Amino acid sequence: MTRTSLLAPAQKVLDGAVPRVDFHMHTTWTDGHDTVVGMHQAAISHRLEAILFSEHARRTSDDWFGNFAAEVRKVSTDHCRAWVGAECKVLDFDGGIDTCEAIIKASDLVMASVHRFPDPNGNNMQRFADVNPEAAVEIEMRLMLAALDNPAVDILGHPFGISRSRFKKDPSEAQFRAVIEKAAATGVAFEINSQYHANPCDLVRWCREAGALVSLGSNAHRAGEVGDIVRALEGQSVPAWSIETARREGTLP
Repeated sequence: MTRTSLLAPAQKVLDGAVPRVDFHMHTTWTDGHDTVVGMHQAAISHRLEAILFSEHARRTSDDWFGNFAAEVRKVSTDHCRAWVGAECKVLDFDGGIDTCEAIIKASDLVMASVHRFPDPNGNNMQRFADVNPEAAVEIEMRLMLAALDNPAVDILGHPFGISRSRFKKDPSEAQFRAVIEKAAATGVAFEINSQYHANPCDLVRWCREAGALVSLGSNAHRAGEVGDIVRALEGQSVPAWSIETARREGTLP
């Protein structure tokens, strides 16, 4: 199936509906707290129709990724379809991502997310303490715009999430729109993520206006968080994400 067909259910949000999908979650294969089966059962209990297991994966993860993909493909599709995904960090200002061909081939969808910032020369990843917070938004924007040109990328994960979570810096509407417009031009889905985006409805509107493909995710690391994006779009109360809790649990990028 193509990127467009896999993400088709999420596009209903552009017409004012709330799709019952969650295309961003992690399991005990990496830093999640529940198994593939447990997360899938949670999705069924929340009446979700499709989910993406966007497991963290690096180019060295091919020793286990095939087994993870096989486990996802074994779950029942009767009530909720489960897709295999890989969330890969953006490596440099040329749009490179930390993955390998075997993982790309095993995945239904590949998500590129900014998790760390390379040094000014675009080489080694910097410690967060060494990054100028005032430059964070511009650095993250450069990395995302570059990743959108990578043909292996299907979804841009939690845009500006690191600037907001690590550096408490919010991008402007113009900066969000610039990334959304580039995503529309390249055909990569712009993720609206309930954990990182306080105003998901604004992002929906901007994506609609730009003609951008969207993906909807919760960045769920435990069963109780599955479907948070649906609840956020429905206007229900979603527990505020605690950076301190995420850091303590090891789930902060």
